[in-house]
Amino acid sequence: MIYKVAICDDEINQCAVLEKIIIEYFNNRAEKCEVEVWYDSMSLCIDIKEFNPQILFLDIELPGDNGVYAGKYIRETLHNDRMNIVFISHKTSYAMELFQIHPYDFLIKPIDENVLYDTMTKILQLEDVQKKEFRYTYNKTGYSIPYGEIMLFSSRNKTITICKTDGESVSYYGKLSDIVSNLPFQFVCISKSYIVNIKCIKSWKSDAVLLKNGMEISIAQSKRASFKQAVFNYGRSKEVI
Repeated sequence: MIYKVAICDDEINQCAVLEKIIIEYFNNRAEKCEVEVWYDSMSLCIDIKEFNPQILFLDIELPGDNGVYAGKYIRETLHNDRMNIVFISHKTSYAMELFQIHPYDFLIKPIDENVLYDTMTKILQLEDVQKKEFRYTYNKTGYSIPYGEIMLFSSRNKTITICKTDGESVSYYGKLSDIVSNLPFQFVCISKSYIVNIKCIKSWKSDAVLLKNGMEISIAQSKRASFKQAVFNYGRSKEVI
């Protein structure tokens, strides 16, 4: 497999440094990568669909349309929710605006090599998780769904319903308590009836989450602290919307 990584930054030296570190990172893993560089958001938006990287390092302070515009273009126009966007900036005041774009992380310039390595490792671990499958049995027949396609698990009357990112739902007999401890780190239990995929959260506040499909779900009082910690661990904004 060849990993594709994109960099968009108007600072040419910064791009060169990032590209060098990324290539060394994959060389150390004995894996192949392809790195493409852009210096403005317009050029990026023209080419990004065809290149379709797994990871995009996106500067916020770009000439013309900024990195936030490019991020919204990827999410809202191209409807690409799979791309792992890592915003980079000299500033730290963008947390609220960026959460809507669902970035994987936000790195402050100058970027520390160890921090970049850690971010890359976590992203690749998450990519591996997306390909793995949740398995269940219904009417003595086994089924499986890739974790990346699952938005949430809900439970009612001993029946678990799996809501998928494509809008489809499937159900089987079971209890959330039997599966929660075996799910990947991107899934978090927010009440006795719901487990949500953090990657499918559009926004959240202290007592509720809003999913990408428009569904709002309350966070139980007893789960609020663990939910915040799960979001923090996942690498997203630490702030409350």
